[in-house]
Amino acid sequence: MKSWEFYNAARKALKTRLCAIYGNRSSRMIDYWAQDPASSADPKRNPVDRLATLLVELDRQGMRETAKGALRILAGAIDCRIVDRDEVIPDKDTILEEIVDDLPMLLAYQQALQGKDLEEVDHTKAELERELAENRVKFIEVNGLEEVARVSALPPRKAREDGEC
Repeated sequence: MKSWEFYNAARKALKTRLCAIYGNRSSRMIDYWAQDPASSADPKRNPVDRLATLLVELDRQGMRETAKGALRILAGAIDCRIVDRDEVIPDKDTILEEIVDDLPMLLAYQQALQGKDLEEVDHTKAELERELAENRVKFIEVNGLEEVARVSALPPRKAREDGEC
């Protein structure tokens, strides 16, 4: 999903509440954010694109953990978590082998769900998520896909010399 698609979907789902979420921004500005930049004569950089640019800049300045902290906040808002792609290394040669490798952990997780130990449920869930992340990385490798940040095609605005916004 591209950022403008996100805003297009949010605009349709939330309607006027979206303006309130953004401090009563005009609906016209939100309409701009929801436009496909390829078909717009004057595309506007939306807050998601700006946040992505900010995270990239933090990472370039050696502040990767700070950038990941922001992602953890966002992921936590919908009860998700981030997984650093560099930490996930598939341990099998094929996707099928990765899938078969998941089965014991899936069974362990299902068994933990039938017990009464929340710590065991959380542990086996984390292990299963890691196994599934390995499958995804292997899928990307096998299919020659490359994930890229979907930042707007607009270049970042030039910073002022005095460091002010």
